[in-house]
Amino acid sequence: MAAGVELAGAPVAGDGAHEERFALGAFLAWFAITASWWALAFAPLPVPDEWLAATRAVCFGTLPSGLPDSWGWILLVLAPASMLAFLLVIWARPLGRALARASHRPLGRPLLMAMALLFFGGVFDVGSRMLRASRMADVAGSEASFGTSLEPLPEGYPRGSDPAPPLRLVDQAGERFDLAAHRGRPVFLTFAYGHCVTVCPALVNAMRRARENYPGPPPAAVVVTLDPWRDRPSSLPALAKAWNLEWANRGYMLSGEVEAVVEAANAYNVDFNRDEKSGQIDHAGLVFVLDAEGRLAYRFLGPPAHWLVEAARRLEPKHG
Repeated sequence: MAAGVELAGAPVAGDGAHEERFALGAFLAWFAITASWWALAFAPLPVPDEWLAATRAVCFGTLPSGLPDSWGWILLVLAPASMLAFLLVIWARPLGRALARASHRPLGRPLLMAMALLFFGGVFDVGSRMLRASRMADVAGSEASFGTSLEPLPEGYPRGSDPAPPLRLVDQAGERFDLAAHRGRPVFLTFAYGHCVTVCPALVNAMRRARENYPGPPPAAVVVTLDPWRDRPSSLPALAKAWNLEWANRGYMLSGEVEAVVEAANAYNVDFNRDEKSGQIDHAGLVFVLDAEGRLAYRFLGPPAHWLVEAARRLEPKHG
């Protein structure tokens, strides 16, 4: 028998040592490749956001929720699982012996613990993302009732008179937006963001339908992003087009520096919470209606389009 050689510890027979080394090396390679693949799919990597988003879309078919599509899950789960199953079928015993030996080595034990922590931490993180996506899907499923009330706007609905805070932001044309320039007519204003797939499209759609059904020249529609980290000024033209916010027709999509956008949201008392890992933003579906003097006349939560129409009609100068 060949001379004994050492694998992660005690000496073993040459053929067995070679087999254990090979099995352990294959397992470590499998783990490294799988971990790298999952990091590309989910981890916040130090690369440009645009590159990362495009890469994930190509590799995993990223859905609006930020999770992979069916093909992406096959690559991330079934492919590694099948490779691991093959490894276990061929080298289950030598791999088991190699891992047992490594667990008794000063360097092997911390390495195996780190791998276990990385595995369970990743499973927990991805599970949390899937739970959030499920909750968002539940919200989307309930959006059939969002803004669909058939009741008219109550005559005594509270009407405010506080001046609307200024917006020191830029629009989709790259122009500095001046809210004061829209005095003389009512204005619809809301806070939303491009990656939102539930509340935000419903809010913008309510404003769009209100403008389409308005008896006369429609009020301006202003959408302030809540995600200046991704909805940068350079991305506003595409987002405005997707949401039918035509600049020439007094439809505006606004963004700017992160500090300026956060300041604007705080000034309008719009609470929002951003998940630093996923970029998901939780916020209320608020729509403001400004009067001809630039005052915050109405504040609605998920309003139907006909409420916005009636609110703006009450604020027209001829109704004042």
